[in-house]
Amino acid sequence: MRSFLPCLLLLWSASLFGQSSQMVFDLSAPEVEKLPKGAQWMVSLHDAKGALIQQFPFPASDTKQRVVIGPKKVGTYTASYYLDLNGNNELDKGLFGQPLEPYAFSNGARSMFSKPSLESQRFQFSGTPIRVELLFHFGG
Repeated sequence: MRSFLPCLLLLWSASLFGQSSQMVFDLSAPEVEKLPKGAQWMVSLHDAKGALIQQFPFPASDTKQRVVIGPKKVGTYTASYYLDLNGNNELDKGLFGQPLEPYAFSNGARSMFSKPSLESQRFQFSGTPIRVELLFHFGG
């Protein structure tokens, strides 16, 4: 019995360590020809219900860039992303509220006149890299 308890404890602790991994996003903004000085990628990570967990700014060095957040637990999340071209920490919007900077939601979710539904944004994080393409256009 004495040797069984340490083995059980070891297995339990190993399962805890296996529950989290770095979250890797491969971001791209194909419509941007040249990055202005001070541009940054903004990644907002939300739980499955859409509550903000954390927002991460990353200096933009290219229109295709890998960003790493971690470690995060395996599970269901939603995320939103934008390329902050002028570095003001905001998604700039036009007169009618349309985004003026490239943006995306997880799973490539889009909606014509509002934020896409949470159901369409949810993704299961399992530890593999996530590809995201940020675009200027809006709508379905």
